[in-house]
Amino acid sequence: MQAIAAGDHAALASLYDSTQRFVFTLVTRLVRDRATAEEVTLDVYLQVWRRASSYAPERGRVLAWLLTIARSRALDRARAERVRDIEANVEERKDLVAPCECDPKLEPEREERCQLVAKALSALPDAQRRAVELAYFGGLSHTEIAERLSEPLGTVKTRVRLGLIKLRELLRPLEQVS
Repeated sequence: MQAIAAGDHAALASLYDSTQRFVFTLVTRLVRDRATAEEVTLDVYLQVWRRASSYAPERGRVLAWLLTIARSRALDRARAERVRDIEANVEERKDLVAPCECDPKLEPEREERCQLVAKALSALPDAQRRAVELAYFGGLSHTEIAERLSEPLGTVKTRVRLGLIKLRELLRPLEQVS
């Protein structure tokens, strides 16, 4: 690691040759896409090249340090991909308002329920509706929603909470039917 920190390309190549399959295997398991795993693996070694001087041998072995970097990079990429997928889905369907598509072929009771949910979601203020959609249909945490929308965490939590309270009121007729 000292040689890499000093700018020795051969030392980095040697580290890569001896550890690449461990890093690549871990990253592939986390991102589940070979091309993305290859990119992330290269990013890991680029980070090693840039930050080799931050390695502290007393804190653990080189492979453990390397796999920690790999895990972090892979999870970051997986989260970014998930957010991009959600954004693409929302862009494709500006009217995303329900987890189910209302389909006239559904049994009448289910179709009516689906329409009630869609109508209730569309009745929410846009900011609340978007926060609820990202949380429940997008699977994002409050923190991820706050980052995605560039809003304070407390604001996001409040919007989700108020949106759910309003949805409960609007969907009360469904409770009486069930």
